[in-house]
Amino acid sequence: MNTWKNVLVLVACACATAYPAGYLEQYGYPLKGVVYKFVVYTGEKDRWDSATQYAPPLPPGKAARAAKEFVGKVPLRDDMKVWSLATITLRRMSLAPEEWVYVVHFDAVPKSGGWTGPVPSIEVPVRMDGAIPEPVVEKRKF
Repeated sequence: MNTWKNVLVLVACACATAYPAGYLEQYGYPLKGVVYKFVVYTGEKDRWDSATQYAPPLPPGKAARAAKEFVGKVPLRDDMKVWSLATITLRRMSLAPEEWVYVVHFDAVPKSGGWTGPVPSIEVPVRMDGAIPEPVVEKRKF
């Protein structure tokens, strides 16, 4: 019995280390029951040596423009009017070598001023070459 326990522990440890260092999942909930899921595996295109290079290969403004263009195609709920850029975060995905992505967060802006409660939001990952991974659009029951 102890042998099986040891085997299970080894398998669990191997699975825990199987993910590459540069792995990210982002979710957005623009419409009720619809989820945008981004899966990012970073690589050579996303490298930036922050110790020797003053700025990342992709400026934040270009990342924001790419994300705005993408989110402009994401449907909003009927009671929302536009997506509003809230934050841009530069996220390190791997230490050696350094791999980075931007995560651009948008909140929906309600049509009426009397809105209470959370608004729909979406976070769009932008790679250092300006590419946005193709999301998987899932329908879920909430």
